[in-house]
Amino acid sequence: MNTKAIIYISYHHKNTIKLLEDAFNKDEYDFYNLAKTKEDILLDQYEIIVFASGIYFSKMDKRILRFIEENLDKIVNKKIYCVITAGWNPKHYARKVKRYLKKQGLEDIEVFSCPGYDTYGPLKLIGGVNRKRPNEKDVFKLKEFILENKL
Repeated sequence: MNTKAIIYISYHHKNTIKLLEDAFNKDEYDFYNLAKTKEDILLDQYEIIVFASGIYFSKMDKRILRFIEENLDKIVNKKIYCVITAGWNPKHYARKVKRYLKKQGLEDIEVFSCPGYDTYGPLKLIGGVNRKRPNEKDVFKLKEFILENKL
């Protein structure tokens, strides 16, 4: 049984899951795709929880946010990390995610962000932005983040 969980949503271009699978050691983490899992996630068994999502309409996926809000009492004393990918200005959204989580009462939070391929709306007309992101450099930076934070 692992003491670390990754709870994620990754659809559209699968930016987030590509990044997670390339950077995190699957033997050390229990991965939960919140869009597909039917089981209850027993949060009590985890010391570290990583929430991961692309940015949609300026926020993490609404299912991740709902899950966090519904389980605040079970995660409030845990070490929380977030991994996000965004078509535009990922550092801005990292700060926004951190502020949101602090408003929920979560204090010990670190957020990793990087660009992700995005073809939403009018971006489709120009072939999208960040076509080859996340890339190996982004994976390397996430691995450094994991080491620095002793994940």
